[in-house]
Amino acid sequence: MGQQPNEPWRLRVAAAQAYSIMKTRDIKSFERVMEFMDVTYTLLPRLVPPIKHMKIMFGLKTKVCRGFK
Repeated sequence: MGQQPNEPWRLRVAAAQAYSIMKTRDIKSFERVMEFMDVTYTLLPRLVPPIKHMKIMFGLKTKVCRGFK
């Protein structure tokens, strides 16, 4: 997700895609949401508290593991 500083629309598009995936509960695409969450957390660590980020990621990983069994 290599965004350029002068292209904030890319972040908005990626966030909208992640939201759409979560809203439709498309388990096959949850890994893309996890990648988006990791990149966002790395770039903006104060946006979400660390414990909340960890809980969200754990929940997504659980859904992905259960979805593929």
